[in-house]
Amino acid sequence: MRRRAYLRAVGLGMPGFLLSGWAPAWATVAPLHLVVHDRLGHAPDAQAVRAGVELGLSEIAVAAGLISAPLTVMRSTDDSPAAIAASRPVHVIAAITDDPSDPAVSVAAGPRIHTCALGHWRADAWSVAAAPASLDPAGTATRGPSLVEWHPGLRRHGASQLNERFERAADATMSAAAWRGWMAVKVAFECGLRARAGEDDLLALRFDGHKGLLLHFADDGHLVQPVYALPAGPRRVTSTNLTACVDSRS
Repeated sequence: MRRRAYLRAVGLGMPGFLLSGWAPAWATVAPLHLVVHDRLGHAPDAQAVRAGVELGLSEIAVAAGLISAPLTVMRSTDDSPAAIAASRPVHVIAAITDDPSDPAVSVAAGPRIHTCALGHWRADAWSVAAAPASLDPAGTATRGPSLVEWHPGLRRHGASQLNERFERAADATMSAAAWRGWMAVKVAFECGLRARAGEDDLLALRFDGHKGLLLHFADDGHLVQPVYALPAGPRRVTSTNLTACVDSRS
């Protein structure tokens, strides 16, 4: 039961254990290779994304141990052949803006999970960011309430525990950028495991992002998810005045 309790706490769906989508209980868990590509540089949100990635990596390492799933994590800053030579790895592209010309996003093997919105759809490119239109439905950043993918004031659906885990690990509050870093690693891990259990259609998978709804990818490659409207004016943001806006594609 310790395994189930941990997997439930971090919101991971494993073949035969805790599922946010179907997976056969009898599936054999094969070795999983994860490649992390850091393309963050010194952008303002770079440290937040990195901290989210690190929390995600620490949690999937524990989860992999609990289900006896061999896990290899490689870090690539120069796209060396050794870093991408594993058998169909899953790639985490940690970036602030999408760069389709980057060698890391044009490698042939394995799905690539981005922390930033995609500039345009392309095969095997997926993003845990909300589609740009979801964050700016009016088509301009100057109208309407500010919309964010995550806020440290969220409390329900396991959000409070996630915010607390991040704060303990990073000594900082969990911003939307940090959530995307954590979520990208989590999604990459689940995609890799489920592919080995026979689920290789990413559009059919469902993920727990501690938002109260199971999240899934849309045809444009972005994660369909609730976003949150911040209250107008100088009021302190709390769980009671954050308004969830559900994506119409949910």
